[in-house]
Amino acid sequence: MTRYIAVYFDTAQVQALRDDAQETVLAADEDLEITKQLNDLTARRLAREAIDKKRDLYVEIVDKLQEASERLNVGEGDYIDE
Repeated sequence: MTRYIAVYFDTAQVQALRDDAQETVLAADEDLEITKQLNDLTARRLAREAIDKKRDLYVEIVDKLQEASERLNVGEGDYIDE
């Protein structure tokens, strides 16, 4: 069973998190390129699988944060008065 939890961020926090997640995706892309230099096929496969898994997670995070950023910029986000 998948469970969800709401987390509230302001616009600046969303943008900072999105930027950091995008940097992580770019770093994973670079790491994937570096794995091509590994001579051990098993090590190469394991490294690529681990990096791909992490990269996919961060791509999903970037997508969700981008959507949240767009919603906040047009006023569609839920308003919470602190």
